[in-house]
Amino acid sequence: MTYGQYTPPKKSKAWLWITLALVFVLIAGGVAFTGFVTPGFFKAKADTTSRATPEQLTQSFVNGVGEDRLSSLWCPIRSKRSYTFEQVMAASEGAQLSTPARQRAPQEYSAALTAGGQTVGIAMIPGEGGWCVRDAKIGGEPEPLPGIETKPSPRPDVKTGEEAGNKFVDAINARDIPAALSVLCEKVPDTTRDGVQQIIHGEGRYTVDTADVLTVAKQTILHLSGDVDGVRKPGRIETEDDAEGGPCVASFSPDSD
Repeated sequence: MTYGQYTPPKKSKAWLWITLALVFVLIAGGVAFTGFVTPGFFKAKADTTSRATPEQLTQSFVNGVGEDRLSSLWCPIRSKRSYTFEQVMAASEGAQLSTPARQRAPQEYSAALTAGGQTVGIAMIPGEGGWCVRDAKIGGEPEPLPGIETKPSPRPDVKTGEEAGNKFVDAINARDIPAALSVLCEKVPDTTRDGVQQIIHGEGRYTVDTADVLTVAKQTILHLSGDVDGVRKPGRIETEDDAEGGPCVASFSPDSD
């Protein structure tokens, strides 16, 4: 007796397609989360480098606070207080623009932002490769400079070290960089020249308390009282009274005596 050959029923592959679909959904969801949420490698990176215009620089600066990428936006010489600002903002989660860039002097713009619950004002001037930030002030906008020229003015005709020191203080208070640099001795280090400009960028103000004329040493020491970022500090100027071309400022200590 002959029987037909038995053929087992085919197994359904539906479960396989359902499993593959679930795996695909899980993988796609994981990629989407890591790409768009954290670490966010699919997100468009915020621009922190554009500085062709004051408006672009302002937005780059705001973005840079959150990204901790401000180094390329500062001017080569900037206020001393801007370094303090940078340290404070390193712990900030980001910033928001509160006042757009606007012109406040012939070659200077300012803007304001909020970061870490504080208002911060920035001052911007033309620099190599575009605009740059010369000052950042917590609690308000920096006062504009009367000018951004950094070439020293002609050496003034002074007869004594005390006169040279007083002209130097007057130039700092007037925030006149060329006038302040003109009273410096030719051989002062570049760090002194840069430091003078940093103080002027940061709105330092000084008065001369006393002057000690050291006849034998041919030197005069002026003791100062200064207002640096709202803090009262002593200062000190030393002059070279027999310098070629007349008495000049040999050293300046803006916050110590």
